[in-house]
Amino acid sequence: MSLNQTDPVSARDGELPADGQKAKRINVRQFFTATRIAYLAVFTALSFILRLPPFEFSVFPAVDFLKMDFSNTFVMIAGFALGPVSGLIVGVLKEIMYGLFFSQTVGIGELANILFILAYALVPSVVYVKHKGIKTVMVTLAIGCLSQVAFSVPINYFLNFPFFFYVYGQTWQGGMEFYLAVWYWAVLFNLIKAVLITVATLLLYKPLSRLIKATAARFEGKGGRRSADA
Repeated sequence: MSLNQTDPVSARDGELPADGQKAKRINVRQFFTATRIAYLAVFTALSFILRLPPFEFSVFPAVDFLKMDFSNTFVMIAGFALGPVSGLIVGVLKEIMYGLFFSQTVGIGELANILFILAYALVPSVVYVKHKGIKTVMVTLAIGCLSQVAFSVPINYFLNFPFFFYVYGQTWQGGMEFYLAVWYWAVLFNLIKAVLITVATLLLYKPLSRLIKATAARFEGKGGRRSADA
């Protein structure tokens, strides 16, 4: 029995059949609508601006090199309003842009921040897709805060602190030992940072989500509600 040309079995390994390729192109076009791209650009720009050195500040004098910023607020808002993939895109683009112009760790600090974003933002934004409501937001953001704090320990111990020491002419082992000497300050810093970003997200999300819904409906009609589900 012969196979027709669109049978998946007849396609070469690693390729989609013709109808599968068409469906994939359609899904990509549906995701990257004009309105969604515009919001991704706006959220990325706002997140990048809040990441700039003038908007960073120290929390504890004992570890004044750990800088607080509110850039992940718009990563979270993008994740809730436009979906987890959009939130991840905003977070990654923001760190890449910062790394190109301001990095002092050859991108390692920015890579660590992306891992922090994954730990903090992924669970709330993924759960929110299926279970909306303020209770869901509150519970998942609390989980995100704890996840970021938990992830920060191995990331700082094995990557961030050692590499920072290495860049400035000291030893990798010295960076790990230094982290052990200040780990409690670092953990407390990450907890405070996650809590403050959570509060900022809760304050800004509702008014911004209404704006997103209104503009999506205006510029894309009924399809806009799907592209900016808040």
